[in-house]
Amino acid sequence: MTKEKIFETLHYQCSSQSLIYRELYSLNGKKIRLEIKSDSFRSQCYARSHVLKNDEWSLIYSVPYAEMKTKEGLIYYQEYKRCPEKAHSEFKADILRLKDLTKQLLF
Repeated sequence: MTKEKIFETLHYQCSSQSLIYRELYSLNGKKIRLEIKSDSFRSQCYARSHVLKNDEWSLIYSVPYAEMKTKEGLIYYQEYKRCPEKAHSEFKADILRLKDLTKQLLF
């Protein structure tokens, strides 16, 4: 059985054309970072997971931008621009995919 503990979840505007979701959590003692970026350009979007090894973040998995469920251009929705947390549901499918694949790859 895996044990997960979330340390931090953030939704923030990274630039005038992008929103980012970031989550830091522990999974069976390993520190994991998820990052999902919705940019106005599809090719600049990403969904990645990293593990902390020797005080450095190492990439575990990256969803190709063409396969991402998170829409590009979320920053242009006024509701999300004013309050990035309201975009959480837009990131949900990619969050679940990253968590599942991270777990499969590490354990």
